[in-house]
Amino acid sequence: MADNLIDPMEFQKSITSELKVIENRVRNLIGDANWSEEGRYKETALRNVLARFLPKNISVGSGFILNGNGFNDLKISNQIDIIVYDNNYPLLFNEGEFIVTTPQNVKGIVEVKTKFESGKISEAIAKSTENGRLINHNIFNGIFSYQNGSCTRLTE
Repeated sequence: MADNLIDPMEFQKSITSELKVIENRVRNLIGDANWSEEGRYKETALRNVLARFLPKNISVGSGFILNGNGFNDLKISNQIDIIVYDNNYPLLFNEGEFIVTTPQNVKGIVEVKTKFESGKISEAIAKSTENGRLINHNIFNGIFSYQNGSCTRLTE
């Protein structure tokens, strides 16, 4: 009988390796000519990897979430790098990967960073926390970093 070992850890490592391979692809071509475009590319790459593993009724985009009861009570999130949402609900706006939606269909949000530098951690956590409070129901709320930088621990 053949030895068919299932190794979930190696599967996860292969996804990490895939992200590492694409991490600097744009930088290798344009150098430091435009850091924001390189960051946008990395967000897109992560969205594409996530989308391959999600059920068909779940999609990924980038954009904003609006919450409130009418124009006088409307609250708008910060820009969110990755929004995981149930596409059975209508979006308020959809153009390519850019979306504007309400909290009802949001399943998760992710802030994407190229490098987690110690001075920027609190800022990223505060942004993610604020966006999560606006959504106001249980979701996945994460921060993804391609590199861990010089940070060794989180302090308040």
